[in-house]
Amino acid sequence: MKETQMIHAVFYKNRSDYIGFKISGHSGYSETGSDIVCAAVSAVALHTAEILLSDLKLVKKIEQGETGYLSVELNRTDEQSNMLVRALKRTLSEIQKEYSGYLSVEVNK
Repeated sequence: MKETQMIHAVFYKNRSDYIGFKISGHSGYSETGSDIVCAAVSAVALHTAEILLSDLKLVKKIEQGETGYLSVELNRTDEQSNMLVRALKRTLSEIQKEYSGYLSVEVNK
């Protein structure tokens, strides 16, 4: 019996501000290298993290692992960081609608 796999995306909020996010796991949608769910999640998450880190300089801590793990903690928030993280959450939520058995999205307040 094949073990069920899933990507878990958790967004962290302090009141109305997004203060970070963590994405972990593999979708199991298809074989490694041709998994469109993993590719889509990775692309939008890494893009968001890169803007927060390099362009806005708002990242306090970032961790990335080879096994589908990305964690981003912000050192402060502003309108741009909230817009970016909110857009990431919205994009992942749209992917979740189409591939609900392969991706879960939640917000921890």
